[in-house]
Amino acid sequence: MPQSSSSTFSSEPAPGAGRLRGLHGPVARTLVWTAISLAVIDGLIGLAFRMPADPRADASALQRYFDYGRSIEGKLRRMVGRTPAQDAAIVATGWLSEECDVDTRESPGKLVFDIYGMSFTNQIAARMEASDPRLASQRFGGPAAPPSHSYACFARRVGRRHLAPVQIIGVLASSVPRMQTLSGLTTSFEVPEPFTYPRYSLGSAGRLQAEMPAITSRSELRAALADPPLWQAFVAQLRHDDGFYAEDVFRADIFDHSVLGRLLRRAWGQRTIRNRTDALRPQQDFAGAPDLVATLRAMLLDFSEQARTAGSRPVVILLEDRGYGRTLAAMLTETLRENSIDFVATSAIVPTSDSANFLPDGHFTPPANEKIAAAVLAVLGRR
Repeated sequence: MPQSSSSTFSSEPAPGAGRLRGLHGPVARTLVWTAISLAVIDGLIGLAFRMPADPRADASALQRYFDYGRSIEGKLRRMVGRTPAQDAAIVATGWLSEECDVDTRESPGKLVFDIYGMSFTNQIAARMEASDPRLASQRFGGPAAPPSHSYACFARRVGRRHLAPVQIIGVLASSVPRMQTLSGLTTSFEVPEPFTYPRYSLGSAGRLQAEMPAITSRSELRAALADPPLWQAFVAQLRHDDGFYAEDVFRADIFDHSVLGRLLRRAWGQRTIRNRTDALRPQQDFAGAPDLVATLRAMLLDFSEQARTAGSRPVVILLEDRGYGRTLAAMLTETLRENSIDFVATSAIVPTSDSANFLPDGHFTPPANEKIAAAVLAVLGRR
């Protein structure tokens, strides 16, 4: 007698069905509750250690730790207030239009020098003035500013502003890679530095040519952050022409709202910037970017020529910081000597191989600064 069609199906469970039911049962519940617990813990930590609402307020060590991995754009938007008075201090520093469009101040009876650079040059200038009260300086710079920023600042002033009789430009070895950027944003993941500057290259005739950033002032930055098309245009320029731009580190996204996501991006951000710097092979005279070295030489030669034309004496300080050995001295000594440009190479005075010459934050110690200042004073004939 024929069997019904239903009898053709076995009542026995298929192989592995028990395991599948297990996955849909206790294991699944465990996974769901684990995810919920992580989300709750993530949210509670985020609330407990959220950054101060006021960008001018100092954050605690734990607040900075859990916020470190926020995107560069996310940090920037928090740092820029509704008005200039509400900005974090770093937002105001380094802008060429604010730092450089000024005359050198008169100091009767003193030898005045203009010095371009960063915190390293500021410290050396302060030490020079302390050693010789007959000196006075005017300092121009930005946080870890590259030579392109210093050169652009000098170029804005020469021919249009009153210059000091001595013009000094400081080249910091660790900032040379930033010559491939348009802003301090892309190379300063922990604390973004919004100031911008041109990116220089050599044209077909071997002359310097500058690509200007789409944002050139603090007011333009504030306007762009409030205007999506303007902001997107600036980001597009960074993406195309800034050698350190990295989309996954720069752009704000969902990970900004998660402590765990920020911790993961923290490690990725550090790795990204380190890899881009290493690719230039700085310990091999920046052999990974030969155009960078040629451009730096051209900038220093033009700085010297324009300073002399303006009636000032040019001086270059080659600041070799920790980990860079004699990189700058090897690259630039011959060029500077051939063109009779006075210079001081710090590697010959305070070797980078001696850790006693450096503070934990990477700056020179006070005794090291004193030695460098004395060498610059000797070049100026003040010793």
